[in-house]
Amino acid sequence: MTHRIRPFAAVAISLAAVLANTTLAALPAQADDELDNIRSTPPRAAAPAAAPATDQFIVGIKGGHGVVSEAAVSNVAGKAAGKLGIAAQNVKGTAAGAQVVKTSRALRGAEADAFLAELRSSPGVAYAEPDIIMYPSAFVPDDPGFPIQWNLWEEAAGIRAPQAWEISRGEGVVVAVVDTGMTSHSELNSRVLPGYDMISDAETARDGNGRDTNPKDEGDWVTTDVCGIGGEEARSSWHGTHVAGTIAAVANNNEGIAGVAPEAKLLPVRAIGACGGYASDVADAIIWAAGSQVSGAPVNPHPARVINISLGGDSPTCSVTTQNAINVARNAGAAVVVAAGNSGSPATGISPANCQNVITVAAAGRDGARAPYSNYGPAVDVTAPGGDITNEDFEGVVSTSNDGLTVPGNEAYEFLQGTSMAAPHVAGIAALMMSEEGSTYTPQMVEERLKATARPLPVACVEGCGAGLVDAATALTSAAYEPPSVSPFHDVSTGQQFYREMAWLAERKISTGWVEDGRRMYRPLQSISRDAMAAFLYRLAGSPEYTPPAESPFADVATGQQFYKEMAWLSENGISTGWVEDGRRMYRPLQSISRDAMAAFLYRMAGKPDYAAPAQSPFADVATGQQFYKEMAWLSENSISTGWAEDGRRLYRPLQPINRDAMAAFLFRLNILME
Repeated sequence: MTHRIRPFAAVAISLAAVLANTTLAALPAQADDELDNIRSTPPRAAAPAAAPATDQFIVGIKGGHGVVSEAAVSNVAGKAAGKLGIAAQNVKGTAAGAQVVKTSRALRGAEADAFLAELRSSPGVAYAEPDIIMYPSAFVPDDPGFPIQWNLWEEAAGIRAPQAWEISRGEGVVVAVVDTGMTSHSELNSRVLPGYDMISDAETARDGNGRDTNPKDEGDWVTTDVCGIGGEEARSSWHGTHVAGTIAAVANNNEGIAGVAPEAKLLPVRAIGACGGYASDVADAIIWAAGSQVSGAPVNPHPARVINISLGGDSPTCSVTTQNAINVARNAGAAVVVAAGNSGSPATGISPANCQNVITVAAAGRDGARAPYSNYGPAVDVTAPGGDITNEDFEGVVSTSNDGLTVPGNEAYEFLQGTSMAAPHVAGIAALMMSEEGSTYTPQMVEERLKATARPLPVACVEGCGAGLVDAATALTSAAYEPPSVSPFHDVSTGQQFYREMAWLAERKISTGWVEDGRRMYRPLQSISRDAMAAFLYRLAGSPEYTPPAESPFADVATGQQFYKEMAWLSENGISTGWVEDGRRMYRPLQSISRDAMAAFLYRMAGKPDYAAPAQSPFADVATGQQFYKEMAWLSENSISTGWAEDGRRLYRPLQPINRDAMAAFLFRLNILME
């Protein structure tokens, strides 16, 4: 059992030189021919090889806050510890009302499980979980190269920021960076708001006093074995400074680099120090960043609209403590962006990547393929540039840093790789959108827009990279649609799945629904018939001028039948060929359309684009030789259909009839693709 949560970054090359001539209008493929003071660094590998023990546990008592809760936890923990021949004491409360218990020695494996089991067996305990710690994970750099900010502008994997900057640069939005803190840097200082140091352990914090109002990064260097047996010596990472630069480094100032949202404000919240940081501190950092109360800390006067968490730890489920904190932030209106993790495995095994109400980000290399270290799978929402220094060091992501090996030294720049580098790209795009759309733009809207406007990875990600590569330009320039506060359909609620898409269908008059007893109905869970599908597609095309033939192209469709014109139009445009039975061409108008046939309809509706389906199916229940495989794979690559995740497998359910609510979502996404 691993109890550390770590920044998902890898050190490559540190640049103490200024990277000149970066502008908002256009970014160069490479900077000047030489950079001064390039230094190689040893790998950052503070994580011990063996899974470390933990000496802190979080206990929630039924009934919540107060002295009674503290006493109850103390009593239960004391009895549980006594059975193991150790002592335990309360050390602090969390913002969510739980108590953190520290044992007299660290517990590993079976001992930790036994302690937790004893705690959970108490009738008054709501939950008990390890207070996992976050720590850095790293990759060894190779020789230096020289491309600079490919991640912002290159076609293959860049986020296409310059076009987005024509619309928004993030002004007025606060982005919190829950991380190692921040060092002084000329590219950041004018953007930084007063933050907080949420590290409760003074030794971890290295500032002598635990929690305080100074979020300065004191350095997280470690010596051999200091974080556990097998842990290697490592220099300070300046991880939070690097993440912050990617989000909001000053741009168009003729020095340094450009951030994704260069006019946003940064809120540093320090939760990671030497050997990492406890999940309870990270949870309180999230809550404080969102503007909610944390005991012993002043209320944050600048609540964040976006919270970046480039951290994580091995955990098969999201802990109650972490999920509660994320829910508080989400309910306060903050989009929570998290890194998927660097273990090259399913992100479902990493927390907070496996939590609900987060935007989980995988990493792509410069070629647009999933980076080999990046986690993947159904927990991933989107992918962003994270770098891959397998072949070239400078194919990492460059951002602000510091040249100090232990304590802060001079400001610098550094190339890193990791999902830690990918997540702040998404946080920055979220800030651009929230700045443009205003205070009513919700975290759910941010997530939906990011997914709807993501583009396929140029190299297929069969393991699952979410909706695809984030695209700032498309997210900002595509006509956004805000659904009405009152539903156009009596049987569709505004909080219902796919409400936005169904309301869009109504507004575009793609679907008019039915009128029953004076009320307009959509029947969202009813399967859609093939004749109605023809009408939907005809209207999506703009209801073009068309005179249907006097003789029906289908033996089972009469010329006076409802939607005859639309079905004939589908036939004439090659969108539907129907079936041939006994020498006659049939359409089967009243038959429900299956999901595989729907994929074929949408592919043809898009103009049958050139597309080579991958050799390995993106769906476990769709074979590569199956009818309409190409079309279903195309839907997946273009994020028109994401399917379902079941038992770690991605399913499409090709022969299942498609409901009217899901069809609304498919048409909405297809429309974005075709715009």
